[in-house]
Amino acid sequence: MATPPDVHTAKVTRSGALWAAAITAIGGFATAVATGAFGIIGKPERTVQHWIRIEGVELVNDAALPSIDRVRLVAQVNGVSYGYPTSVNSIWAPVGQGMIAERYPLPIGARSYRVKFFGFGYAGDGRIPRYEYRGVAEHPLRQVPFHGATQALQFTSSTSSGLAVGMRVRYAIE
Repeated sequence: MATPPDVHTAKVTRSGALWAAAITAIGGFATAVATGAFGIIGKPERTVQHWIRIEGVELVNDAALPSIDRVRLVAQVNGVSYGYPTSVNSIWAPVGQGMIAERYPLPIGARSYRVKFFGFGYAGDGRIPRYEYRGVAEHPLRQVPFHGATQALQFTSSTSSGLAVGMRVRYAIE
């Protein structure tokens, strides 16, 4: 029959235990100072949540453009798309006074925000004309927050050159 191996215990003196505790405490303190936990060497970066707020839409009255009274917008920010309106009961938002502003959380840690809007209108005859901002607006973080930025969305169709501005979107980054 096999016998269990002998178990040996280590004997630690009181002074040895004190030295081990002191070294562990000093190491923990040094790590806290090096990582900035106490704010002695440097403060950790503060993470800030920024939001894009769609403030409103203005339609351009032009006989050459389709007549619309409701819109759907897509804001593309740094490759992430946000749809307006977000109501579960409606795909379209009425245009004009009393338009509800909505805001959406932006990616954290970005150095700038690249914003581009697409728009869709609802025409009375069931057509859905498409509008697009032809460029991309870049907003460096040092410019944030701001309000009242606009993008002029151009009407696009298979028969037109797409140069007529059909709506203006007002937005903010907070």
